[in-house]
Amino acid sequence: MTAATSPGNDRGETSIQTVLLVPVILSILFVSVHAAVLGHAGQVASVAANRGAQLAASSNNSSESTFVIRQEVRRTVMDLGSQLRSEPQLSAYMGHVRVTVRIAVPRIVPFLPDVVTRSASAPIERFIEEQDRR
Repeated sequence: MTAATSPGNDRGETSIQTVLLVPVILSILFVSVHAAVLGHAGQVASVAANRGAQLAASSNNSSESTFVIRQEVRRTVMDLGSQLRSEPQLSAYMGHVRVTVRIAVPRIVPFLPDVVTRSASAPIERFIEEQDRR
């Protein structure tokens, strides 16, 4: 049988465990916070892109309506507490409009992304007069 170790032999063990464990716990905490911020930014970008796509689908595709759509996307992002990384992109293709929004994310963890991009598309609304429907 071996004799129980005396308390004097465990000197420094607690400090070594602390030195090894604290960075791991802090890393997990920071990654979790960054993931939550990314999730929030993704939701904000989705809401703003959907709002822009709804407006673009019902607009007449003029430069004035493009300005109004971009302003509405900016306002939506600001109201939800985020910041645009670049201007919202609007494009039309095959009877659909697409709005792409890029949201800046504060950099908490260096290797995780600092931009969230979301796009939304909607069919362009066509208004047909009653006499033209036949």
